[in-house]
Amino acid sequence: MTSSHALVPPADFTRVDPRAVAMLPERWARRHRVLPLAVERDGLLVATSDPLDLDAERAVGFATGHRVRWAVAPAEMVAEQIERWYGEPPDETREARRPPTEVEHLAFGAEGGGDGAGDAGASVVQLVDQLLADGIRSGASDIHLEPEEQGIAVRHRVDGVLRQVQLLPRAVAPSLVSRIKILSGLDIADRLRPQDGRARVAVAGAVIDLRVSTLPASHGEKVVVRVLDGRAGLRTLDAIGFAEGDLRRIRGLLEQREGLLLVTGPTGSGKTTTLYAALREIAARGVNVVTVEDPIEYRLPGIVQVQVHERAGLTFGAALRSIMRQDPDVILVGEIRDRETAEIAIQASLTGHLVLSTLHTNDAASAVTRLIDIGVAGYKIATAVKGVIAQRLVRRVCRECTGSGCGACADVGYRGRLAIAEILVASAEFERRVASGAPTEAIAEAARLAGCSALWDSGMALVARGETTIDEVRRVAAEPARPEDQCPVVSESPWIEETGRALVRTVPQVSEPLRLDQLDAVILALLRWRSGR
Repeated sequence: MTSSHALVPPADFTRVDPRAVAMLPERWARRHRVLPLAVERDGLLVATSDPLDLDAERAVGFATGHRVRWAVAPAEMVAEQIERWYGEPPDETREARRPPTEVEHLAFGAEGGGDGAGDAGASVVQLVDQLLADGIRSGASDIHLEPEEQGIAVRHRVDGVLRQVQLLPRAVAPSLVSRIKILSGLDIADRLRPQDGRARVAVAGAVIDLRVSTLPASHGEKVVVRVLDGRAGLRTLDAIGFAEGDLRRIRGLLEQREGLLLVTGPTGSGKTTTLYAALREIAARGVNVVTVEDPIEYRLPGIVQVQVHERAGLTFGAALRSIMRQDPDVILVGEIRDRETAEIAIQASLTGHLVLSTLHTNDAASAVTRLIDIGVAGYKIATAVKGVIAQRLVRRVCRECTGSGCGACADVGYRGRLAIAEILVASAEFERRVASGAPTEAIAEAARLAGCSALWDSGMALVARGETTIDEVRRVAAEPARPEDQCPVVSESPWIEETGRALVRTVPQVSEPLRLDQLDAVILALLRWRSGR
């Protein structure tokens, strides 16, 4: 050891704290050839072979938000320990094993004075910790950091609706974005290209995964953090909030032993939540369930989940081919994106497997058109597809204040969400029209003739129960312009049936029979009155 190292303690690699290692991303540890050893009252103890490396000291201080205190060791030994702590498992496994970053409290920098990058980094770390913790506690599914001329707008998407909660000074933007990039393993130097990453944090003792996306914009980089809270994501089908009739149809589809079942809708419509809930019910039957996903959003006990890794050649198609040799009973394909994936999924569904997947389409009938556009033959679709669930999420009327606004719902009148669905069950007429190449309108008509009710009908069933409002249903579903656009079997239309029962219970003195068109008008007037109360 040289005289310049005389005051630097030797590194003790027998007592490395995994929580300290988790604070510094692997890329930074390798770049600067350092390894965090322990979190101390006066800073972060870090092993290095060069305690005079000021660039490394500043970088580690900024990345972790801690003052850096060096411990010295030979370069070969530091490199060996970096390999030991960062090197062995694949990326996804290593991320799952490493402890999450704690963001519940402002962890460092409160005591004493200080100088340099450690103090500056600590303040940025505290700000990001607070932003993430506030968003997670509010129940946000997404946290938006949007650069504007006036500052950085912080918005939370709660129950599907985006609202601004804070405006930060523009001066904090570069450090703020850099800290989030460090947390999610992104390149802080690259500000001209979009990037995607992942992070894992802990709030109130709960481990929560985050998906991070950055996008260069006119006033700086925009950041969106998707919150993947397993506590909210792993629900049962009953807890999702489907109307009773919709739930019966969905469970009927899940009784299939083979075929393709699709769940469609825009981003954020609850497709993954519904599929995971369905898998939990199916797995309870004692069958072999395998999923291929990109990314794996929630861990499902008792189910084998495969993460797509395109750079390593593990695409959806490649993973599906391998899964077919694993004796599966049920296969979940996270999303059908291309012809190869679609063809393999359909082939699996035609050879004795139940295959579940998602598509981005607006309604159930359009799922067929989408598969044809991808390049799948109509006769294959007609034979394979057993059902399509097109769904949206509507906000639930707050149970504490019944919609007037209170502290529990942040004065918005809604708290939580429910699913509404358009459920297409394959019929002989549906199969005939799909195989013959009929247009989407004809396929939709075949679905309606088989008893498929529209999203609007499903939403009205929830309005009738007082669970949501007409305005919420209008927000996510189109109101039928013509009576014939509604389900032709009017007596089976779930919202009319539900509201009819409520009408009879509430107004027993109404005894004179009403024509169906009159009943429609009465019910709609009552529902509008009820929503406006």
